[in-house]
Amino acid sequence: MASLTYLRSIANNTPYTLTLVDGENRGQSLAIGAQHVWNGSLAVPWIGKSEENYKALRLILGPAAETSIWVFQDYWQPAHQDVIKCLTASSMEYASEEVIEVAGDNHDGGSKNLIVSLVNRQFRLLMA
Repeated sequence: MASLTYLRSIANNTPYTLTLVDGENRGQSLAIGAQHVWNGSLAVPWIGKSEENYKALRLILGPAAETSIWVFQDYWQPAHQDVIKCLTASSMEYASEEVIEVAGDNHDGGSKNLIVSLVNRQFRLLMA
């Protein structure tokens, strides 16, 4: 049985404000200042086909908010492992070859913390 992942905190360890938009509830967004942490409860949406792209969480970062990182829980690949994945792109596409697993404790659902960092001018995500 699939297990949902809930973000309990998001640490923004970058010099930029992070804006998060919930794709399933676009009225729900939040801004996390540079070097700040948000605490709460936010479900990471399951996506299993391109028709569900709209569900992904969108993280907007950068000096001119030019970078979008899409975060979602992959329902099928691999099946029954509830893997958290991400895509850095201007738009979300589940079938993209650029989709990668988020580093860290990204399987099996439950309560997790997301850490966003800037390393060598690249944004990096880590689940803990």
